[in-house]
Amino acid sequence: MVVIRTLLFLYAESPVHAGGDTSVGGLDLPMQRETGTGLPVIWGQSLKGALRAHARSTWGPTDPRIVALFGDPPPSGPDTAEVKPGTLSVGDAQLAAFPVPTLRETFAWATSPLALGRLRRRAGLVELAGAAPSVSPTATDDTALAASDSWIGDRTVLGPYVLPCETDDAATQWARWLAATALPDGGDFDYFRAKVRRDLIVVGDGVLTALSRECAELTPRIQLHEDRKAVRHGPFHSEYLPAETILAALIEAPDGGTALNDLSSLLAGRVLRVGGDESIGKGLLWCRLTGPGDSP
Repeated sequence: MVVIRTLLFLYAESPVHAGGDTSVGGLDLPMQRETGTGLPVIWGQSLKGALRAHARSTWGPTDPRIVALFGDPPPSGPDTAEVKPGTLSVGDAQLAAFPVPTLRETFAWATSPLALGRLRRRAGLVELAGAAPSVSPTATDDTALAASDSWIGDRTVLGPYVLPCETDDAATQWARWLAATALPDGGDFDYFRAKVRRDLIVVGDGVLTALSRECAELTPRIQLHEDRKAVRHGPFHSEYLPAETILAALIEAPDGGTALNDLSSLLAGRVLRVGGDESIGKGLLWCRLTGPGDSP
């Protein structure tokens, strides 16, 4: 079967908690992370469930496009013979760039050779007209490479890390590509596109993993009794992807169908809610689909 592919870029409007399955140390509700790299991720099953829920609220629960895209709901009994699969294949949303606090410019986006290499590989699968840069920054855990000379100095402070920093042409190319490709269209994002072009910094793979842990948002919470102001549960601690995080997921559909067109109409100019804590405003992600023939 011939398939067509698209990249779904996700840009965090608010902190996002796509929850992992077990607590870690004193962290009661960690977010999803890859086992091998330790980097944050939104698993494909979580993302697909969020897309289905978004389709139900946008199109209505009985719209036939929902079953066509996402398949029948899980069966309530043992008989699965009549369960119809959907046409969309939704991959994990992997980290592209992570916002970290800095002493200049408030924050910068940290990325790494691993994160950019993965992104280039997926862009190649999608066959984007504006292909991702072919060059790879060569940052190590002891250095940082900046997209602009505004970060040049004796040392650059990224969260708890202090690293020597220099400008790098590959980092500049990637910053321009991300600004043009990953962020949503429209004037509301003009400032952020300019900031990505200026404030993308490439660090070593190990440093990016460490930054994603040490600069993630940790929020203590309690649950009160309904009838009195006394603690019922807690305190418990939740981990969140911070606002301004950039992720990307590979999505596939059979060639010749309308699945990706339907998905594009579903997400265009909208925010998707992923994960828990929606009652306190968490989990909002701007979406941008980029497919074959699209160019920055």
